[in-house]
Amino acid sequence: MYWHQITTHLSAECPIVFTYGDITPHDIIARDGKIVALLDWEFSGWYREHWEYIFALRGLDNIDWENLGLQVLSLFAKRYDLEYILTNFILSIP
Repeated sequence: MYWHQITTHLSAECPIVFTYGDITPHDIIARDGKIVALLDWEFSGWYREHWEYIFALRGLDNIDWENLGLQVLSLFAKRYDLEYILTNFILSIP
C-alpha cells in the first residue's frame, strides 16, 4: 500500500536518459580543477532523468556539504528534491 502511494509521487514525466548511475567523489578523477575521467560504470544505464540527481546526492551523504555538497547541486539544471526524499524513504523500508 505504501509503495504505491509513494511511487505515484515520483516524477513519471522525466525523460529516460543514459546516466552514470551512482556517482560518488571517489569515482571522479580531476586534473587542474576539471573532471577528466569517471571510474566504476557498472550501474550506468538508461534511467529516468532524476536518477542521476538522486544517486549523486546519496553518494554525498557523508561529505562536507559546505564545500563539496553545495557545488554538486549546481551541476544539475533541475533539482529533484521530492524524488530524492521519496527514494530514500523507499530504500529505507526493510
